[in-house]
Amino acid sequence: MSRLEQLQREFFAALQFPLRGPSRELTDLPPTEEPHAGKFLAIAEDIIKPGPQLSSAERLELYHRQYWYRLLDSVGEDFPVLEKMLGQERFWTLIEDYLLSRPSRSFTLRHLGEGLPEFAATWERASEQERPWLYGIARLEYARMEVFERAEYRPILPEELAALELTLQPHVVRLTLPVPADLCEEWETFTPLPLQSVELAVWRLPLSNTAQARLHETEAVLLDRLAAGGTLEEIFAAPVDPAPTPEQVSGWFGAWHERGWIAVKPSAEEAIPFVRDLDEGAEIGEGVDKMGSQSRAME
Repeated sequence: MSRLEQLQREFFAALQFPLRGPSRELTDLPPTEEPHAGKFLAIAEDIIKPGPQLSSAERLELYHRQYWYRLLDSVGEDFPVLEKMLGQERFWTLIEDYLLSRPSRSFTLRHLGEGLPEFAATWERASEQERPWLYGIARLEYARMEVFERAEYRPILPEELAALELTLQPHVVRLTLPVPADLCEEWETFTPLPLQSVELAVWRLPLSNTAQARLHETEAVLLDRLAAGGTLEEIFAAPVDPAPTPEQVSGWFGAWHERGWIAVKPSAEEAIPFVRDLDEGAEIGEGVDKMGSQSRAME
């Protein structure tokens, strides 16, 4: 490892330490009297020269502050309903706990909240009653962002329905949630109801809008078959329990077609269901050579 790579890794490791001191006081994070960790100060002394007005630690803190501000803003603005249900103090505590347990591993911030639903489902500061709701709310809110990265295949034409293999448009995200989290958007305060699993679809509309709809349990099974791909006959051939009426099937299929959910199944070469730049499986520090542009943007 070159000296430059080592410096980049040390610098990135320092950025990931918790926000402390005056920098923290300018955020919505709950206050703490804990000082910077000794290792943070040691890294500052090791890799940054003091200036005429700022010490090594103070110079490192400028980058540290901006790094955290960007992370907090990026994640926080993506989950407004979750913030409303938890209240500001608990919401920002959740976000800080999440970011400390799962630091950013990519040069892009747009996937930063991807793991928040699973983290919220086991968050130690939440009650057993709250956790499924926190998961459901966060998963639904992330789905509303996820649809904008999904591809769109050629829509099926009516005359092609009986002849071609069909599939679900990739930008339609199917959710099975343990609670009716879609109700929370209308709530003023968190009012947990008894657990009740719900089936949902979230999809992309023109002009950067999204929509969502609840699905009947049988409709969800059939929609998942469509997502797996197949001919019209194959999708509806196998029995479903509970069995739908012909009128129900006709209504569901008509709604799918009207919403633009049904697409022609592409060949393997054409299929690009999910566009993303995330550094999959990257270790902390890998790809930090890409940090330069992000650091400059934060200054």
